[in-house]
Amino acid sequence: MKTPEEPGDRAPGAIKYAGLGVQLAASVLVFVWVGQWADRKLGTGGLLTVVAAFLGFGGTMYWLVRSLTRKDESK
Repeated sequence: MKTPEEPGDRAPGAIKYAGLGVQLAASVLVFVWVGQWADRKLGTGGLLTVVAAFLGFGGTMYWLVRSLTRKDESK
């Protein structure tokens, strides 16, 4: 008979990281939306949309890598 495992003893599975892709997509979409709004207000012709998309992607990836390595180091 198998004994129940402690929550910290299990190997990380797909469920644990399922929301990360959704979080990345949502943050990029929000940054693109803000960039488009700023482009319309300032008349910069799409420059701020591109910059905002890179900032959203880069910032989210930085946060994800930091949070994932922090969890791995604490084991």
